[in-house]
Amino acid sequence: MLTIIELEAREDGRHGLQSQSHRTQCWLEGWVAVPPELQQEAWDCGGYCEIQVDKKGVLTGLTPISRPEQPEPEPTVEERLRADVDYLAALQGVSL
Repeated sequence: MLTIIELEAREDGRHGLQSQSHRTQCWLEGWVAVPPELQQEAWDCGGYCEIQVDKKGVLTGLTPISRPEQPEPEPTVEERLRADVDYLAALQGVSL
């Protein structure tokens, strides 16, 4: 299985990662093959890393960076409805 990583980081600092089992060479322009010894590290950091590429264009290392904070997801319709029902029940002194 060959894993490749995007050379340029995206706006959030993440490098894209892709993997295909039948490939032996990098198939996308602007990407580089990840050597087998770095594949687990690349996937563990999810592409949030700084990459080191030598003059020949070979990935020689990567250093994980912290991931940006993810905002709390908005409550679902069901969660909001349940909160409303619980609130109205509490106002009426009903225990659910």
